[in-house]
Amino acid sequence: MMKKKTIANLLAFFLAISTVVGFSSCKKEEINLVVTNTDCTPKPYREYLALTDESDMAKLLTKKYGMVTPVPTSESVVLSWEAEVAASQYEICVSKNADLSDPCYKQNTTSTSASVGALLPGTYYWKVTDYVGEQESKIGSFVVDNYVRALNVDEVINFRDLGGWKTESGKTIKYGLTYRCGKLNPTSGSALNDLGIKWEIDLRAGSDYVQSVISEGFGIQYLQAGIMQGDYVLKDKSFYSMLTPEQIEEKRHGQATFKQEYATALYNAFKLYTDESNYPIVFHCTSGADRTGTFAFLLAGMLGVEVDDLYRDFELTNFAKSGKRYRSNIEIDENGNYYFNDDGYVTVSGNYVAIGLLYKGLMTCYSTGDGKLSSAIKNYLKKDVGLTDADFAAIENLMLA
Repeated sequence: MMKKKTIANLLAFFLAISTVVGFSSCKKEEINLVVTNTDCTPKPYREYLALTDESDMAKLLTKKYGMVTPVPTSESVVLSWEAEVAASQYEICVSKNADLSDPCYKQNTTSTSASVGALLPGTYYWKVTDYVGEQESKIGSFVVDNYVRALNVDEVINFRDLGGWKTESGKTIKYGLTYRCGKLNPTSGSALNDLGIKWEIDLRAGSDYVQSVISEGFGIQYLQAGIMQGDYVLKDKSFYSMLTPEQIEEKRHGQATFKQEYATALYNAFKLYTDESNYPIVFHCTSGADRTGTFAFLLAGMLGVEVDDLYRDFELTNFAKSGKRYRSNIEIDENGNYYFNDDGYVTVSGNYVAIGLLYKGLMTCYSTGDGKLSSAIKNYLKKDVGLTDADFAAIENLMLA
């Protein structure tokens, strides 16, 4: 009896040991996750955007002018991992959903890192598993903050998402709805399709205007909405009385003449933004600088982006191989400090750049008394262009988060 009990105990002991060993062999080794570089703003932009003092900004723009890259592109988020036992291949999965359903990035790789680019701001979840499934990580997460999203779309210069800029109401322009850039290439259609672009707005006019070569065959509709830059688009020029004789004489184009065709073009362009089915929209001129900058100033300003950030958006063009673009001429005082003077324009290579005069004209001739640039722009767009409060409400409802 005792012998049988001893044998039974021994059998139970070995069964328990084998069970523990079995469970141990089924346990997956853990893969450790590391996330670096979640600031995706292109490197040429970062130093400038970090500045808050106008003198520092003017100095940097002067020093950096000409030191540009053809297509500043947003940085990638770098994901890396370390396995307890090296594997020959790994699967990486990134998703906006905590359960990793509907991945936005999924890849097999022999490396232990991956660069994931063009991510929209927000929280992402990710996991790494080895090829044979014996090792896996826990589900990790990382956050991409708001940033200037600049894309390399078929080498088109100055291609930027207008999303991310904050408004006076505390809301933010949504990403992925509208883009600004230089002229498109004949081969750009496929890349624009990847972004889901529905409409192309061409702001070129006169001798600069060339019918789009990419819309046909890609399902992208085309609107030719030719304008001129800066204060050309303002009908009321009474603010010129504030300029000095020297400033008026210096202006290469003299008094920028308003034409009704500019108002018609702006009306047609803004009306596209009132219909959700038209998004995403790309607008451009030749360099994505002056006419594109003017339209971006009006659109983002109408949505409530304040003038300091509108100037920043305009001046990012300095880093995109499109030439010198400042809010006004830059001078140096007797103490060696750089500053933007009161001209409101820059003349460079015969080109008249007048984003500062656009602001001055809007606030002088179209202000509604509340001191807000957004109100002045809406008043201008109602008086000179023909848009309505219902149009503004529709655009704000679609474009602001």
